[in-house]
Amino acid sequence: MPTPSALAPLADHWAVAVIAVTALAGLLAGHVGGRLVPLFGPAGPADPHTRAPLDAAATRDGAAQARAGHAGAPEPEPAPGEDGPPPPRCPHCLAELRFWRWFPLVADRAFRGRGSCPHCEQTVRSHPGAVLLAVPAAALAGAAAVLHPDWTPLWLPAVLWLVAVGSALSVVDLRVQRLPDALVRPAYPVAAALIALAALTPPDGPAPGRLLDALLGMVLVTVLYWLLWRIHPRGMGLGDVRLSGLTGLYAGWAAGPLGALTAVFWAFAAFSAVGLVLIALRRASPGSTFPLGPFMLAATLATVLAAGPLLPEL
Repeated sequence: MPTPSALAPLADHWAVAVIAVTALAGLLAGHVGGRLVPLFGPAGPADPHTRAPLDAAATRDGAAQARAGHAGAPEPEPAPGEDGPPPPRCPHCLAELRFWRWFPLVADRAFRGRGSCPHCEQTVRSHPGAVLLAVPAAALAGAAAVLHPDWTPLWLPAVLWLVAVGSALSVVDLRVQRLPDALVRPAYPVAAALIALAALTPPDGPAPGRLLDALLGMVLVTVLYWLLWRIHPRGMGLGDVRLSGLTGLYAGWAAGPLGALTAVFWAFAAFSAVGLVLIALRRASPGSTFPLGPFMLAATLATVLAAGPLLPEL
């Protein structure tokens, strides 16, 4: 019978293999998610909540007229009854791209395979920021899976889904200060399904209590963000409110309702600390705005990896 000392190298090799595989999964997720980042551009200099023109050909014609000397021509008006941020568009031809309803990917097969726009056939390059965020986060998830003996193989896909969606959303929010519905809403059903599978197959049998904790965390965090948004709409975007349910679902699943609320605290604490540093460095003013989404996602991931509320031990 092998001694524990003889099995130690095998355990070490297994841990390295798990971390390497999850890092590769993060590389793939970052590459795929990075292709989606350029599709969500700014809404325009005048009003960040106004849609861009829906007709890409009209946009190109208008640009041609401006170059020909018709700079005073009126800009196309948004379609009646439409407001909010622009839909996902090809960064080359500005044509609108349709997403799947239940999964955050472009519906066109050519875009999913080669990253080429179905309208102009130009390739959309993957944003490197998504890869830079996804790879280390996925590697940390693999390390946490090794360190937590109560984690099962079905827990890891749920965490990697948070990494995949969170890396793309963080980069989009950092670029244009927007959390697009095309990425946020479809992330919910996939996350719920993965969390349900993970919660119902722990080492000691099904744990429906974890599902209840996840739902309570989602409700509590969503209500909290909604109240903050209602009290001070200029201090928080509606996209943050829509994302809050996903972060509460994950934090509640990993650390219970208390852990979910604690994650909210750390998100705002880190957000405020970075804001103060930027103001001290004169890179921002007290009235400047910068995205909250990356801090929400980072605090949630930290709570999930810690598998408990991020409270100081007394």
